[in-house]
Amino acid sequence: MQTFYLSYKVMQTLLMTAVLLSLIVTLFLLLMFHDMRIDKKKWHWNILAFLFLFFLLNHLAYSFGQIDKGGNYYEVLPVPIWVIWCIVGIIDFLLIWEGIRLRRITKEQVGRNSIQEAMNLLPIGICYFNSNGAVKLANTQMYRLFRVLAHKDLQKLSELRDALYTSTQNGVTRLTDKKEMYLFPDGKAWDYQENEVKDSDGNVYTEAVFMDITKQYHEKINLTKQTEKLKKISKELRYLSDNVLILTREREVLAAKTKLHDQMGAGLTAIRQSLMQESADYSDAVRLLRQAVNAIWNDNQYPLDEGEFERFLQDAKTLGVKIECLGSLPKNEEYANIYILAMRECLTNGVCHAGATELSIAMQENKDFYRIRITNNGVAPEKEVVPKGGLYNLSRHIFDYSGEMHIQSMPYFALTITFQKERESKEEE
Repeated sequence: MQTFYLSYKVMQTLLMTAVLLSLIVTLFLLLMFHDMRIDKKKWHWNILAFLFLFFLLNHLAYSFGQIDKGGNYYEVLPVPIWVIWCIVGIIDFLLIWEGIRLRRITKEQVGRNSIQEAMNLLPIGICYFNSNGAVKLANTQMYRLFRVLAHKDLQKLSELRDALYTSTQNGVTRLTDKKEMYLFPDGKAWDYQENEVKDSDGNVYTEAVFMDITKQYHEKINLTKQTEKLKKISKELRYLSDNVLILTREREVLAAKTKLHDQMGAGLTAIRQSLMQESADYSDAVRLLRQAVNAIWNDNQYPLDEGEFERFLQDAKTLGVKIECLGSLPKNEEYANIYILAMRECLTNGVCHAGATELSIAMQENKDFYRIRITNNGVAPEKEVVPKGGLYNLSRHIFDYSGEMHIQSMPYFALTITFQKERESKEEE
């Protein structure tokens, strides 16, 4: 009898323990499903199981108490104990199944920890602040950057803004005033931006982001250096172009002067031959010699202290070319020099190729442009004039200053050069 009683007490204790553990597991599953916001329809039966186990535990405790006091088992608990064991076993099996389902859902569902781990893998620094300015979610990169800025942990949005405002005190340099770009002591450059975002419940958060722009920053520095080098090369090329134009002008003027000297030699030779003949006409020889002598005499009177335009007029007089000029040179020194180079080019070409004795120059200026037009009374070109030699060098020089050059070949030669004043003002800026 005592052995049966001991077996009964052990069975009673095991049953009560099994029901209690089942009740605890059910409560745990309820809390987990609720925290993960799983559809309530999928865990209603867990609530029923919890309530059933709760009332079963209370009823078993009451029933076993009455039996210990001498009550009849079947009167107090009319169900056989093995039936209760089967019911608890079925519930435990379902609880194990729900635990497996919960584990599978946990792996598939994105939780706070998984979001935090994913954010920590990002190369950017990112942080979300709630409406009160407190940190809601931030990754390790943001905390690292803020420690460099302020030498403390990030807590408030106002702290981040203050740290950016006083960043120069901690070795961080702000690269530009228009955009919030910062250069950190380790050589990396970061672009800071703030945006407002809303969640599914309509709550507003402030998103603060640091973007790594180190590569773009160094590429910009290299591009700036290359631009400076190109500017120096451009200045050197412009200087060489100017020298080429000057040398070309001097060479062509020298060729014209050499032609006059040859004319003088021809005149002397003609006079010599006329003297050797008894009846000869000296008028042509004397005229040729007189032109050459006058040209050489005018060249020797060349003043050294006059400007380029006065020297051009003197050279034209030396070559025996009459100049008709309307308007005045531009105040812009570069444009004025180009005007004079164009005049000299047209002078030498007109004398050498067209036999010109007059050169007409019209210079015009208004609020929009500078313009010069040069024509001569020489023979018209037999075909379209293609810029080469001096004209080609002149066109390159005009192009360097954003000007335009137009050559008219028929019915007479005309050279037109135009500079827009808008381009001039932009270049000055």
